[in-house]
Amino acid sequence: MENRLVYEHPLNKRIRTLLRIENLFGRLQHYSKSTDAQDMRLSVTLLIDLNELLKLSDTRTELARELERCQSALRALEGKPGVDTYKLKQILNDLNECIETIRDNDCQPGATLDRDELITSIKQKDSLAGGACNFDLPAYNFWLNKPTRARQKSLQGWQEDLAIIRKSTELVLSLTRSNAITKKETAEGGFYQQSIESGAPYQLIRIITSRELKCFPEISGGKHRITVRFMEQAETQNRPVQTEKDVKFELHFCVS
Repeated sequence: MENRLVYEHPLNKRIRTLLRIENLFGRLQHYSKSTDAQDMRLSVTLLIDLNELLKLSDTRTELARELERCQSALRALEGKPGVDTYKLKQILNDLNECIETIRDNDCQPGATLDRDELITSIKQKDSLAGGACNFDLPAYNFWLNKPTRARQKSLQGWQEDLAIIRKSTELVLSLTRSNAITKKETAEGGFYQQSIESGAPYQLIRIITSRELKCFPEISGGKHRITVRFMEQAETQNRPVQTEKDVKFELHFCVS
């Protein structure tokens, strides 16, 4: 994938939420490794955003359903010729562990953040444009200037009860991306459209292009069809326009 770019488009609300969660966890992992105080400030903001996203919908229940759906689909492969029995067993064990943890009544992702007084005060000020300055939150300024080890310990503690959300999200999206119907297609004059069979279990569309390509795809899709327009934007101050060139690309219909 080094010389290729991947663009993704979710076909339902559940996958859209999981992609947002994955994105936030990825950025959080990057900034949490830093010893710089400003990067740690970004880590805290990402943690708050992640926790708020989890509250927008019953993510825990939705994830459990997705995990169980993946589990059911994979169990149907047991004993079939050509299936890697050892790998299948490993994945099923991972799915079962995640389901048991996330279904447990004691599993309350984000509860640690909700109970933390410093996080609560940061969240209140972060809602203001330019908020969370040193004069707004002296306690935050004090925390940001603690030794690196102490700050990293706090970050780890705040993330502990979110670990099951991260693991479950990674597992569902990995299985979804790996189970794909792949086609090589051409967008004539930068335009491509394809109907989707009624009841097809597609969860995610992936468009893969070369990094050298001088345009990018805008993807729209729903239950009945997908549309892809390849757009050119030479300068960021200009509006993108559809390319007139034919564009070759890889199209993945992903099923979980």
